[in-house]
Amino acid sequence: MWIKFWGTRGSIPTPGPGTLRYGGNTACVEVRAADGQLLILDCGTGLRQLGKSLAGDPQPITADILLSHTHWDHIQGLPFFAPAFRKDNHFTLYATAGVNQRVVDVLSLPMDYMYFPLGLAELAASLSFKHVGEETFSVGGLQVKTQCLNHTSLTLAYRIASGGVSMVYVADHEAFSPGLYRSGVVRPSEDDIVHAGDRKHVEFLRGADLVIHDAQYTEAEYLTKRNWGHSTAEYAVDVCIAAGVRQVALTHHDPDRDDDAVQRIEAACQERAQRMGSPLKVIAAAEGMEIVLSERAVSAPAGVIQALAVDRLQPACILVVDDDPDMLEMVRAVLARDGYQLLMADDGDQALEIVERHRPDLIILDVMMPRMNGYQVLQQLRATAEFQDIPVLMFTARAGEEDIVRSFAGGVTDYVSKPVTPALLRARVRRWLLGAEQRG
Repeated sequence: MWIKFWGTRGSIPTPGPGTLRYGGNTACVEVRAADGQLLILDCGTGLRQLGKSLAGDPQPITADILLSHTHWDHIQGLPFFAPAFRKDNHFTLYATAGVNQRVVDVLSLPMDYMYFPLGLAELAASLSFKHVGEETFSVGGLQVKTQCLNHTSLTLAYRIASGGVSMVYVADHEAFSPGLYRSGVVRPSEDDIVHAGDRKHVEFLRGADLVIHDAQYTEAEYLTKRNWGHSTAEYAVDVCIAAGVRQVALTHHDPDRDDDAVQRIEAACQERAQRMGSPLKVIAAAEGMEIVLSERAVSAPAGVIQALAVDRLQPACILVVDDDPDMLEMVRAVLARDGYQLLMADDGDQALEIVERHRPDLIILDVMMPRMNGYQVLQQLRATAEFQDIPVLMFTARAGEEDIVRSFAGGVTDYVSKPVTPALLRARVRRWLLGAEQRG
């Protein structure tokens, strides 16, 4: 498997003398299987240069494009992708979109005539679109597995396997908990990871030969960037060490960071891995950098590859439980724009009555409430067979690791600390509704 970076910057392109070494184009990675099959990861401005390199090929181009999400910095290169203007080329785009939206509609917006002279439908190449969620599917001879990330819109990580080697692409992702491990543990193991979301992330990375991971911030910068949906470089290193990854390429460099600053972060992360006694190889991704993963002739395990069709999310019913009327109104205002049916309760007893009558598709539950607190509500829900599978998001100002651990031990689906940005709350809600719909 051959990998080449065409864009490594996050948020906005940053051309100039200060970004010559690591690059100023936004996210785009080329992946080639041993048989020449082409995958493209994200369509930031780096896609333009990739397109120029492909344009000289006289043979028709067929490729699969895996979009992590549709934020501007990950799709802004698509209108400038030269192969898309050639009629004998074909591209299949895999992505997940917003609530009740199709990927083709989302991608058409920035190419509306108000913003660009040609619409998406006017591109000469043949384009097809596939909606994906958390699933495993095959693309030619490659096995692709996806997992939802913690970002301000629904975002997918991709794990790509071929010939006994694997790479993972983690675009925009934020740690679920301020600390990866429980405090006071000298030699932490995976069981000591505080938040189930971080534990699941580590498992997704498990044993990968290469992980390309969002590392936009440092730990010091993150203090003022929480809920913006991005990782620290330190977190990227720590989860890769926990997962036994062989090599990590730090990417999505902050637009305010010049080459010297990126190099300092790279050196600090290399030292961090060494200090922890890990053989993990740490590099900072740079435009033009190429990585080769030597494939081995092995057979894929029978029954592993499966294709799951994910359609648009159906209208869902959400119960919001909180004794603070201002918080209820805030959540209602945030989620109403997505067309959900919203039910409100200001205490645990009322919440359980509503669950009995309406059986919501998802519950957003506060902890500290009069008469019956959130833990007690959760206990009753999980003790009732009919309600055991309802996703429950614990949404609370209690952000201590003991509260998080206690909640997951009690059967909570996710734990979201207040305050949270509206975008992040919407993404977490959609992620669990999508999972519930797939299970159904």
